Amino acid sequence: MSRLQHPTLGTIEGLVSGNVTQFLGIKYASLDHRFGTPKLYNGQASSGFVNAKSVGPAAIGIPNGCQLEHGLIQHSLPIPDFPPESDTECLNLSITVPRDGAKAGKKLPVFVFLHGGALAFGSGTWPQYDQAKIVRRSVELETPIVGVVINYRTNIFGFLTSDELRKAGFKANNGLRDQKVAFEWVRAHIEGFGGDPNQVTAVGQSAGGVSATTLLQRPEQLFQRMVVLSGSCLLRRPVSLDTHEQFYLEFCKAQGFEGIFGDDRIRAIEDRDSLELLLKTPPSVPSLPALDHDLLKEQISFEKAKHWSDTQQSRLPGLEWCKEIVFGDCEYDASVFMRALTKRGSNVAQQLSDSLNRAIPGKEPAIAALLEDYGISDAVDNGSACQAISHLANDLSFYLPCDVFAQFFPGTKYIYHLNEPNPWDGPFKGKAAHAVDVTFLFKNFDQFLPPRTKAVAQGFGDNIIKFIGGQVPWQARSGDNLVALVYGNDARGGKLRKDEPESVGRRATIFRYEESIGYDALLDAVSNFVAGK
Repeated sequence: MSRLQHPTLGTIEGLVSGNVTQFLGIKYASLDHRFGTPKLYNGQASSGFVNAKSVGPAAIGIPNGCQLEHGLIQHSLPIPDFPPESDTECLNLSITVPRDGAKAGKKLPVFVFLHGGALAFGSGTWPQYDQAKIVRRSVELETPIVGVVINYRTNIFGFLTSDELRKAGFKANNGLRDQKVAFEWVRAHIEGFGGDPNQVTAVGQSAGGVSATTLLQRPEQLFQRMVVLSGSCLLRRPVSLDTHEQFYLEFCKAQGFEGIFGDDRIRAIEDRDSLELLLKTPPSVPSLPALDHDLLKEQISFEKAKHWSDTQQSRLPGLEWCKEIVFGDCEYDASVFMRALTKRGSNVAQQLSDSLNRAIPGKEPAIAALLEDYGISDAVDNGSACQAISHLANDLSFYLPCDVFAQFFPGTKYIYHLNEPNPWDGPFKGKAAHAVDVTFLFKNFDQFLPPRTKAVAQGFGDNIIKFIGGQVPWQARSGDNLVALVYGNDARGGKLRKDEPESVGRRATIFRYEESIGYDALLDAVSNFVAGK
């Protein structure tokens, strides 16, 4: 047990774990309603007392979400007895600091982790995100850092919006608003934990990367650096309020509320249990940010990103205040799509062909060539066709955004490609599947890794620690110096290579279809197909 006298929060009681101290479940925002706007929570001033010895409640999510993610990772960790989930007491965070703190007068760099989960599920309290080991490793490297991991609302409570909800006072993009307030809390209070509010790195994996890059739309500085692990705002782009209105009608129909309107429908929603609301919500109601012209004012697209790159002009304010970025992908991030693809049944190649031609009319010859280039054909068995479709989805959703972001981000950029395979039994053994990155970063699976994989994982994590600490992790990409660090089957620290598809273990196929089909139309069509539409 450890006690900290915080200048603005009061006495905080945490837990000592070796050479680190953890302060768990600290409230960063309050909610008056499960669909309400988060309000920054500043505690009870210096006279207050905070029991931070156990994690706080997670937001309402699907049952067994942690086990589901362990299934994707293909290895499990012991799952503690979590407190019951809450729809209004879920906005909390946990902080891990070196036990010896910073040297006299020196504040430590900070990172804030945003978990993944397709904006539909997930929690920062899950054991795979425990930050004790990464902070402990930072001390060993003599680059001590402070770790923060947050809970935020996902699914309908984070992203459902409609005209009715907004008229009732419930704004859009709750999940992103939660994250924004969490960064504001860190800026206000992290110094009392030994952290430097002017050296904050956002680290987002998958949907967390979507969130971090989407928050670049904000004019106020939320962080100084960013690490984007297999996800970006090009993957799950904000959609219009009209589109969200259709999602809301689907939601109401599934709840049995289609026959009532206005205040009566809002009351019916409020009267229903949160978990029941969630479990009755169909897959046709996705968790997507809304272009609400309040929190988010810009629709992100490949076309706009290319224009920003060509003109060196952008309407993303965050490109002015976020000065450095690490951006990368895993070789087979599309492993996360395979379950949905296999659910589509037989003749999946023909299904995709028909779907693309409906979604992108007048492009039949180019679509036929694309499918042929990826080996998507009824001439192969259904399993092979699903695999080929996942390669197309991988290139559109993960590799292409990595390349495009590297082009238009004006600050210092460090690009990586992670090709070290998942070593554990399961359908993705031997492939650098989705979530390998976060598994390596936090070191919570290290004891289960074979020696070579463990060495690569350590090199990957060490470089991210260096970046968070303000050091140069590897050679930056700039001008004609198009380089990336490639992990896998090499020295543990990765190998610097020219960032071209054949050099970094990626396909060049997708680049041939920018003009003949268009990246944006193709991404939308393939994403809808993967989602079962």
